Amino acid sequence: MNQNDTISKKKIIVDVIVKLMDEEGMKNVTIKDICDHANISVGAFYHYFRSKDSVTDEMYELMDEYFLYNKDSIASHPTTNEDIIDFVTHFGSYIEQWGYYANLLIIRTSIENSVKKIPEKQRKIYDVLREIVLLGIEEKNFSPPIDIDDFISTVFVTIRAYLFEWVKKGSDYQVKENMVRHIKWILDSMK
Repeated sequence: MNQNDTISKKKIIVDVIVKLMDEEGMKNVTIKDICDHANISVGAFYHYFRSKDSVTDEMYELMDEYFLYNKDSIASHPTTNEDIIDFVTHFGSYIEQWGYYANLLIIRTSIENSVKKIPEKQRKIYDVLREIVLLGIEEKNFSPPIDIDDFISTVFVTIRAYLFEWVKKGSDYQVKENMVRHIKWILDSMK
């Protein structure tokens, strides 16, 4: 089974989880409820996810794998600005493929973890963007006017802001296009 098929199957399960979570709260949702509503066996659920509580962690891991796998094609443009725009475009496409409700689940989990003071692990997706920026600096075609870590943080804060905007405005919101537009504006303002 290829990665797109796996994402599609996981998306169906995640959409069911989010729907049930909205109706009953995550703590009240059982694996059996999820499987019944997704029309899958319990074994199929465990094929895709380790546990109900691990769903968002595994979604993050899958995204990191996607960016590691596609790193060379993302970083293949004549300029670092184009690489960064492609990185954000890939991010937007990826989360749109997951869908609105999966994004809602991720945001809810992130907020809950922040309230509980659960530290965020350094993700590989950050390393991919860091490599793009460092290569651009090394090749002298990119020079951020701020610290590299601050620049990378700015990109991810912008992405997260548009994820929150998506939740606020609803499932029809053009999240990828708005992310990319804003990142282009940031990059243009650095020239």
